[in-house]
Amino acid sequence: MLQRGLPLLRLLGIPVHLDLTFLLVLPLLAFLIARNLPLYLELFGLPQDPGLLQGSTPFLLGLLAALSLFLSVLLHELGHALAAQRLGIRTQRITLWLLGGVAQLERIPREPKKELFIALAGPLVSFALALLFRLLRQEAGTLGFLTHYLALVNLVLGLFNLLPALPLDGGRVYRALLALRHPYTRATQKAMGMSQAVAVALGLFGLMVFNPFLVLMAFFVYMASRAEAEATLLAQALEGLKVRDLMSPNPIALPKDLPVEELLRLALAHRVSGFPVVEEGRVLGVVGLEGLEGADPRAPVGRYVQEPLALSPEDSALKALERMGERGYARALVMEGDTLLGVLSKTDLLRAFQVRLLGLTSLDKEGGAG
Repeated sequence: MLQRGLPLLRLLGIPVHLDLTFLLVLPLLAFLIARNLPLYLELFGLPQDPGLLQGSTPFLLGLLAALSLFLSVLLHELGHALAAQRLGIRTQRITLWLLGGVAQLERIPREPKKELFIALAGPLVSFALALLFRLLRQEAGTLGFLTHYLALVNLVLGLFNLLPALPLDGGRVYRALLALRHPYTRATQKAMGMSQAVAVALGLFGLMVFNPFLVLMAFFVYMASRAEAEATLLAQALEGLKVRDLMSPNPIALPKDLPVEELLRLALAHRVSGFPVVEEGRVLGVVGLEGLEGADPRAPVGRYVQEPLALSPEDSALKALERMGERGYARALVMEGDTLLGVLSKTDLLRAFQVRLLGLTSLDKEGGAG
């Protein structure tokens, strides 16, 4: 759902990125805090200090508060990352964006106790920060506002993330608790159902109170919960499978000067949609039907060759699918050194996913019946 964004820094060895939406929301959030500064001071029981309410001071204070909020979000995500690290799971990156932050782990553990440990680490960091700023709070001036504000927002951040909706921490906690009694696939499906119910309720509440941020968050939760569930099912269905298990071995290799019309005849005869292209035993690339729209039938296929994505036969099927998705490739060549072993297409991967998912669903039903 998120792009990698702009590299910012490395924190304890973890890359931190800024999504472009962060750069848009930061000044907006600073403006909203500055505009409502008198209301905040009243809420916190602080004096309406004229020095805080005049000139550019409210916006500067709002900008400082907004940056402090995102720093709190970063520490929240760092809590997840360090908890995952203790379990031997690497964090690929932390991204700050429009709605907060995301710690992208290389995998989500399917052991319920491990998922609980990682999921609860973030809210615990937020609650610890809320307590810290409450103990340090001042009763006037800039520090008075900031300490009260950060105590409140960290408390809200921790509580909001405990809503039982994926991909929020509470959704992961809910799924982990379900997985103590149900197969992981069934637990994920149940958690997705709860997530979408929470998203609808959150969206309706946002409409009732005219809060577009809550409506946007509800939409994000609804869509992200579906993506989370699909990714989890995909990872489980392809677990244990390697590229060599799914590839089509000994593919038909075409010379680069073969006419396109001959390629089309071969595709129809052999029911394949792509071919490797070779010259004197050296792999030049791959050509697929999707890249031949509008092609001259008499032109050589070498004119339409695409740079190949090379996979090892020992790569996992899931890693292969991820790499093909990142590059936008419909197929990859399976290579061992300079030797072409086979072709792996997305169709091969999706067929394996469908077959394995049917098997997992059958096992879930059998387990549920007992």
